[in-house]
Amino acid sequence: MRCAGIVLAALVAWLCAAAPALAQVPVGGRHRERGAPVLFQADEVQYDDQLGLTVAKGHVEISQSGEILLADQVSYNQRTDTIIASGHVSLMTPTGEISFADFMELRDSMKDAFAQNVRMLLADRSRLAGNTARRIAGNRTELKRGVYSPCDLCRDNPSAPPAWQLKAREISDDKEYKLMEFRDVVMEIDGWPVFYAPYMSQPEPGVKRASGFLMPSFGNSNTVGFHAAIPYFWAIDNDKDLTLAPRFTSRAGPLLAAEYRERFGNGTLEGLGSINYSNVGQNGNTSLDHQWRGHVNASGVWDLDETYRTGFQLQRVSDQTYLIRFGFTQPLLNAMISRAYLEGFDPRASTDVNAYVFQPLTPGLGDSTQPIVMPVANRNWVSEPDAWGGRWKLNANVMNIVREVGTQTRRLSLGSMWDKTFRDGIGSQYRFTASLRGDSYSVDGLSAKSNPDLPSAFFSQNGMPAISPIGTSFLAARAFPQLGLTWSYPLVHRGEDVSAVIEPIAGVYAGPTSGNRRRIPNEDSLGFEFRDSDLFRADRLAGYDVLDTGQRVDYGLKLGLYNKETGNYRFLLGQSWRAENNPFLPTGSGAEQRLSDVVGRIVMSPNSNLDLIYRFRLSKTDLSNKTQEVGINAGPQSLRVGANFLLLAPQQQSELVTNPIGQSILFGKREQVTFSTVAKLTRYWSLTGSETLNLTNSTNLINGVSTPQSNNTSLYATVAGVYQDECMAFIASVTQSGIRNGDVTPGISVMFSIVFKNLGEIGGNVLSTQGALF
Repeated sequence: MRCAGIVLAALVAWLCAAAPALAQVPVGGRHRERGAPVLFQADEVQYDDQLGLTVAKGHVEISQSGEILLADQVSYNQRTDTIIASGHVSLMTPTGEISFADFMELRDSMKDAFAQNVRMLLADRSRLAGNTARRIAGNRTELKRGVYSPCDLCRDNPSAPPAWQLKAREISDDKEYKLMEFRDVVMEIDGWPVFYAPYMSQPEPGVKRASGFLMPSFGNSNTVGFHAAIPYFWAIDNDKDLTLAPRFTSRAGPLLAAEYRERFGNGTLEGLGSINYSNVGQNGNTSLDHQWRGHVNASGVWDLDETYRTGFQLQRVSDQTYLIRFGFTQPLLNAMISRAYLEGFDPRASTDVNAYVFQPLTPGLGDSTQPIVMPVANRNWVSEPDAWGGRWKLNANVMNIVREVGTQTRRLSLGSMWDKTFRDGIGSQYRFTASLRGDSYSVDGLSAKSNPDLPSAFFSQNGMPAISPIGTSFLAARAFPQLGLTWSYPLVHRGEDVSAVIEPIAGVYAGPTSGNRRRIPNEDSLGFEFRDSDLFRADRLAGYDVLDTGQRVDYGLKLGLYNKETGNYRFLLGQSWRAENNPFLPTGSGAEQRLSDVVGRIVMSPNSNLDLIYRFRLSKTDLSNKTQEVGINAGPQSLRVGANFLLLAPQQQSELVTNPIGQSILFGKREQVTFSTVAKLTRYWSLTGSETLNLTNSTNLINGVSTPQSNNTSLYATVAGVYQDECMAFIASVTQSGIRNGDVTPGISVMFSIVFKNLGEIGGNVLSTQGALF
């Protein structure tokens, strides 16, 4: 019996017979819903009732539960429960995978299948191909003489080999275990065989986490010798995992690193740690006794409710050179900082409670004199505008610092401020502030060992009694009121293409000259240097321990030019004048005398291809350069060039400072320039490079001894080439470092790394030698 068209009487009979079988077809490891509707379409259908055979021809399409089968011809034998499809066969699953074949035979309710000349497009656009393929129990697919690659084919020459591919005698894809296995596998890069393995496995494309060995890394270093690592990733559960990375070195023994991660319903926990047994060399001497070394770097944060969260950061290391010797990330402030905290954010208030423990990584600086903050707490509150249009701001601070050796400090501070911004009828803008702050201190064991900025006259020197002895344990309190008024008068000219702004600014700030006391240890107001960002601020100092006392006037000028075609240009110049000196401001800061140095900045952005910023501090007497910072970025995205210049004038004898380890230092002239470039050579290739140069051979006086600032003109340099496409990335770099610290010596390192999509990364430092690159 023959009939043309779509869904005739014979088709209905065929579907009734076929539906029970089709209803059991598993898709992507899950069973279809029993009795799911079957949609069928074809140009022509033939049905033989005696043989139990149905044949559909011409644009055949069968779909059920999201699985779609297309072919030129499909036949179904009810007696053997066999479906045979031929001619441009394609099978698409609900997961997005598509299989193409010249011939396909399906049995046992389509749980088992066989195909010839099969090609598969996976959900992430990876490709599988094989001479033959079979599906077993609906969950496992096996390909003979298979090829796998996540790379796109060349549009101009699709027959050309992809960037990389895996060829194997057999490839299996297990949907239940979400695992792909390769037997007798050869990796080819651009058609060239580069690697063979009798067996290899990887998670299915799209699987983000699966237990197994990761790509090994290897390299060579002048500090640890040859080294290799074989990481293992353990997906413990959906919300936690552990990575173990044993590393073997020829000069520093074995090292075990581990990283743990866990996600909670209200937070996260991450931890990285390592342990090693090796020597802690000094200046290249590796004959010292071995000892256990290691580090830990862990953090966590949890939301307590919509307002508060709590967390911690734990950073500790066995010695000061361990991290850099074994290639772990160095902390930004050159110190390991452990912290526990509680934070809260209300619409008009904030709360933070922190505890800190510091471990310095600076040579010669020990832990015993470092502050242990247990805790420091702040509460800030801002009111709604009152009847006068101003806002009240309240602040409370509590701090407790203990040390193994040195000063113990406890502080309570309460402050309030009324802040109002207003304008007059001629265009002037004003900001008025009135503040009052009270601080109370309890100090025990006052010591210059932990606070070397304290006057030496307070303590005995070289067995001689103190010139101005004071008690080392005491209570102290102070109150500090301050008024401030900032005025500006912006003059604006608006043109069709150009707008210009000239804005003179002045600020008057008045408070008592008293309040600062030499015996109150300075714990949180160190390192002040007068900059353009400090203009027109009532309190220019960070922290609470040093007050910005007295009466002063800040004055300056802002200029702005804005053009639609030629970009925008901004300029600021200002200075500060005080009624009297503030001897508590650091010597050499630029603001310690009545008339400050001149500070300013210039920002130029003529177009998207050029950005320039210039910050400066000029001597108040002869306008000579005290500090200069220049930053420039130029070029289109395909070739971006940057440069940064730093100039610090030599310090005078009156600017002698004492660092926390008791060294008296007088810095010479410091002049450095850093160049960087990023070049997009092609669609896939890019080149980056940077170098920091020391432009002066000045020396520093440390305890009266002349010490060179650097042994090399080039302090740091690196050149890197990067290739990246849709399926792989390659990075190669050469780096020079001038760091010398204990068992870490200056030298050159060569690194390369290749990342294969869905496989992993391989590479590392392949060479590290002593010497200079430039």
